[in-house]
Amino acid sequence: MMVYRTKKASPLDARARIKIILIVILLCIAFLLLNQNGLIRLFQAEHEHRTLIEKKESLEQRSKELQEEKEKLQTDTKHIEKVAREQYNMVQPGEKVFKVIEEE
Repeated sequence: MMVYRTKKASPLDARARIKIILIVILLCIAFLLLNQNGLIRLFQAEHEHRTLIEKKESLEQRSKELQEEKEKLQTDTKHIEKVAREQYNMVQPGEKVFKVIEEE
């Protein structure tokens, strides 16, 4: 009859395995976070994407407002007169302009 001895793992071997597993896990996490296409870069790109979308929407709104202003200036004589008076200080013949000077 043959007797087989089974090896018992020593506590040092178990600790060494745990350390190796932890080191491998930490290296994997570091790789995921810090590589060129890692999570940090992904979050930065997502933030930049949101910022650009907001800027695009703002510019589209501004473009729409300018287009409406352009159409008014091409067709609406009352609007043309209002702009001429407010921005260019123009008056019609015979009108008098009074400037109010505020004291400090």
